[in-house]
Amino acid sequence: MPQVNRPDAARRRFTARLLTGLVLALAAILATAFPTAAPAADSNADPADASRIPPFTASFEATAMASTLNASMSLNHEDLRTRMAMDAHVTGFLRVLGRFELSRESLLNTNGSGLHLISSRSHQITPRDERKVETRLDHEEQQAIGHIDSERFTLDVPEGTLDFLGSLYMMMQQLETGELGVTGDTVRIRTLERDRLREYEFRRDGEETVDSGIGSLDTVRVVRRSDNGDVELAAWFAPDLNHIPVRFDYEAGGRVFELELTALEWHEPIIDLTEDPNP
Repeated sequence: MPQVNRPDAARRRFTARLLTGLVLALAAILATAFPTAAPAADSNADPADASRIPPFTASFEATAMASTLNASMSLNHEDLRTRMAMDAHVTGFLRVLGRFELSRESLLNTNGSGLHLISSRSHQITPRDERKVETRLDHEEQQAIGHIDSERFTLDVPEGTLDFLGSLYMMMQQLETGELGVTGDTVRIRTLERDRLREYEFRRDGEETVDSGIGSLDTVRVVRRSDNGDVELAAWFAPDLNHIPVRFDYEAGGRVFELELTALEWHEPIIDLTEDPNP
């Protein structure tokens, strides 16, 4: 009977670890090469937390008039609070005229009673001016207290008032929970814009497949309209990505840019490459 040479136990364990490491590395490469699925929901999570969107950072880009608008949007949770931020700047031809930059940040309370705006800030720079706005909301007095540059203002605000990023997050939540589940469903949101209030209607406007920087995605299209006939803007949300926006119309410098997703990073990893495959 022929003799078979078998590797010893130590070599077998080393080979198993090596193969496991190669498989995990390949999985990581594929995860960045194709559309990234949203992290799986925790089966032990509180059902009341179903609308909590996983934290992420997304990059967007738009082109117009030989210029490019680059934007980054991030979402992070801090216990019961959610912080959402967005930074945008223009490069290219328009940059010759001066700086076009805009940053926004919203702090929201996302407890069981709904979504509440705690504070909002924005900083806008154009060739014509620079403006900083910082606002906090006193929900007991139903007032917004803020500054536009060095000028202080107060404004009566009804319960449920949000800002730009807050309304975007509410759309993600309502699509995620099915409150905007059918084409034609609408919701009205009052938003704080500097020292004035605006009211918008958001309507689910159908489904579309869009191409993005991370691949082709099925999306839900939502249209924003105001009562005074303002510019109609749209956003496309991807159900497979917890309804984060993968394309949306964005006003900057008096123009409307169509921002398209170019990159997406989940802050909670799908694969933990630090875990020992042989504990």
